[in-house]
Amino acid sequence: MTRPAIAILTVTLALGLGGGGVAWGRSVLFVGNVDEGTVTLVDMSVLRVLGSINVIPDGTTPRDPAQAAAYPALVRAKGTNYVQGLALSPDGQTLYVSRGFLGDVAAFRVAGGQMLWRVQTSSVRADHIGLSRDGRRLFVSALSSNVVQVIDTATHAFIGSFATGDWPHVIELSPNGRLVYNGSLGNQLAPAGADGVKQLTVADVNTLAVVRTYSFDVGVRPFTFTADGRTAYVQLSYLNGFEELDLASGHVSRTMSLPVMGPAVGQAPSGYPNQAAHHGIALSHEERLICDAATVSDYVALVSRPELRVVSIIPVGDQPAEAQTSADGRYCLVTTRGPGPQA
Repeated sequence: MTRPAIAILTVTLALGLGGGGVAWGRSVLFVGNVDEGTVTLVDMSVLRVLGSINVIPDGTTPRDPAQAAAYPALVRAKGTNYVQGLALSPDGQTLYVSRGFLGDVAAFRVAGGQMLWRVQTSSVRADHIGLSRDGRRLFVSALSSNVVQVIDTATHAFIGSFATGDWPHVIELSPNGRLVYNGSLGNQLAPAGADGVKQLTVADVNTLAVVRTYSFDVGVRPFTFTADGRTAYVQLSYLNGFEELDLASGHVSRTMSLPVMGPAVGQAPSGYPNQAAHHGIALSHEERLICDAATVSDYVALVSRPELRVVSIIPVGDQPAEAQTSADGRYCLVTTRGPGPQA
């Protein structure tokens, strides 16, 4: 994709598009385009764009008065952000989008792209989202409120929340679907050492009770799990690489350091954009390879998991920022979000 993108998901579904075409049983990639406020749909079987959904049909300014008042300053400081996170209903019919600095979460019909509903979060940024396995509960990181809020997808209303560390960010469901994990960044407006709590917060999907936390010295970036739910691979602010976390003991068993390359050479970690050295990590289906997006170094590393050995380093363009394994397991899908040339 040539436009800045931050959120991706890939699913297999029967897809009806506005023009009447149907992609029966195809694996479809959804790519969120931050600046355009669109989600591009890509047929993974032939790597061809099928169409797009406009996820800001109601305009480019917040509908909530309080959010609208804060919006100009947010845009001056960080630029526009209309697509922060994506989730798809289990039946493939409804797309959920957290709309960044609009501060809300909206739902859209995949076939036709109609907006179905929206709800305003308690935060100036509606960050990443995650959907329960049954599709009934949608979790959204309310970044400036230091909570994850929970939406009932049937009633389109908030039904609860749980406390996180400072500035909650990435949300993932455990492999068995019973737990929801949230990683917090720490308050990026505060000086180092006074930026609050950086942790993985683990809550019960149904009761929303926090059952465990894992503390870190720096902000938690994307993370992924082995299928047995015993191990997590966690990216952290300023770390060029990732850590292997034993979830039972809470101990870091191994750290993978990856090379600093390209635009990051000679750059102090304190100058990394958004404090994110690497942002995007995924496991291959057989869990033999780890795909790591080296955001500041403009490459993707494929790492052999058993021995944590680099298999390949692949240049991919400006600021790779999200990674996901394709539904058929053949690809690691990576978006880029920088303004420079894209591979």
